[in-house]
Amino acid sequence: MADISLANLCVPGADLFVEASISGADLHALFDQVELDLAEVQREFAWTLRGRPTIDVFATGASYTTGLVQVFGYSGATAAFVADNSVSFFEPALRTILVNWEAVRERRPIAAIRHELTHYVTLEACAPRCDLVPAWLNEGQARLAEATIPGGEWRLVRVRYEAASMVATKTLMPLSALVSQIQWNNITSWGGYYKYQEAARATELLRGDIGGAQPIGQLYDRIRRGDDVARGYATLTGRTFDSFVSGLASRFADAVPAGPAIVMTPGPQADHGLGYLLYGFGSEQKVTVRLVGKRIEEWEEVTVSPQGAQFSEIADRYPPGTYVLAVTSGETVIASAKFEKRGGRPLSVD
Repeated sequence: MADISLANLCVPGADLFVEASISGADLHALFDQVELDLAEVQREFAWTLRGRPTIDVFATGASYTTGLVQVFGYSGATAAFVADNSVSFFEPALRTILVNWEAVRERRPIAAIRHELTHYVTLEACAPRCDLVPAWLNEGQARLAEATIPGGEWRLVRVRYEAASMVATKTLMPLSALVSQIQWNNITSWGGYYKYQEAARATELLRGDIGGAQPIGQLYDRIRRGDDVARGYATLTGRTFDSFVSGLASRFADAVPAGPAIVMTPGPQADHGLGYLLYGFGSEQKVTVRLVGKRIEEWEEVTVSPQGAQFSEIADRYPPGTYVLAVTSGETVIASAKFEKRGGRPLSVD
């Protein structure tokens, strides 16, 4: 590739090319993750890949943007837009995945590649009836794949609790508005993030209803035979798809404690720090988040999303002791959580 040097990492089952400036532990992490992801997506969908996905990993956002132009043939404006709104991207026509390593390397486990490989497998496993796969299922399954990688529990917490927060703020989107890829792509801003959470949660519930070790593999088998999702769901569960759709909001809400509240999660930076999610607050509610310990007190004014949620992190740099995280409005404490920090150990929920 002109101006960008890519080296081939010999991963069985894929053509993995990595920008030459990526080295050392990062190369090992990439090799191991791609090898694991390839095995897992094929197991998940009960499908053996016929083709070899091409995965090009770029070291920086700038080289990622260049790759979108040179590999995918996008215009400069389109490449800039895609680069600003993604950390990885799958181009179905080319069966190729591009990855912005700068954007994904710090968050473990690495999830972006499995997301895109899920799209790749879906395209193969549903042929010749890929037209029967709605965007919400295609994208929801890919987001759910990120959240179910070992070590990605914090992502699954966000999927479940943010979907519930959408119900509380009446910002849940009808699945009928998330069917075509055009509909999907036209939802931007906050909705552009939360559509993934809603779709992933709906997909998680659909998987549970079908049951078995490979529920989506069963559904994709029905799709290959010409069943749409509604017919496939009814065949596999004995229930109507209308009942599934009409029950989503209550199932989202009933699965988590009512808000407004705080849920603590493992930290997004591997074993460092702690994450926390405010959920069930008012749409764009302004609150103060206070972190209080024996030798520290910090506060921050935040405005939660229109969906009533806000995710943040507590770095693993504070002295040992017991801490309280409180969300207040004026003098009123709306929600609180407590955690313990022990010397030389990651933060943990009390």
